[in-house]
Amino acid sequence: MSEAVREKAQGVRIRRARQSEAARLSALALASKAVWGYDAQFLERCRAELTVSVDYIASQPAYVAEADGRTAGFYGLSLAGGGASLDYLFVDPQQLRRGLGEALWRHALGVARSLGAGALLIEADPNAEAFYRRMGAQRVGAVASGSIPGRELPLLRCAPLGEQR
Repeated sequence: MSEAVREKAQGVRIRRARQSEAARLSALALASKAVWGYDAQFLERCRAELTVSVDYIASQPAYVAEADGRTAGFYGLSLAGGGASLDYLFVDPQQLRRGLGEALWRHALGVARSLGAGALLIEADPNAEAFYRRMGAQRVGAVASGSIPGRELPLLRCAPLGEQR
């Protein structure tokens, strides 16, 4: 983690998500997605895809960032075929621009690496693509949105999962 991020993200604790937090994390994902200016109808169509289930938290690596004792962001990974997919990475809108996204990203890379993943795939919101590219991911294609017919999402890949910037 860079010095600037370490300074910005001071006081942040990243820990495993608890099953009891599924509803709170789902709400945070929707609130975070709304930052991009999507209307209520669009967000409703995304609700199922942004819902974090109790089963997901129980079966996948999912982590929460706490700042000042409050949930400030989270991420979740899926592992498959020697690689990992970043299923979620969301920051509370009130916590943006404080280094939490980068802290969560670095943590996710470390967890994926420790679990033997050689690469991390990200189906990103188009508005978040620049963030992931700054973090070292490269665009490798596009995928269809699971929520909005006809919409494509950037597909990014970060590999190898050695030490990043």
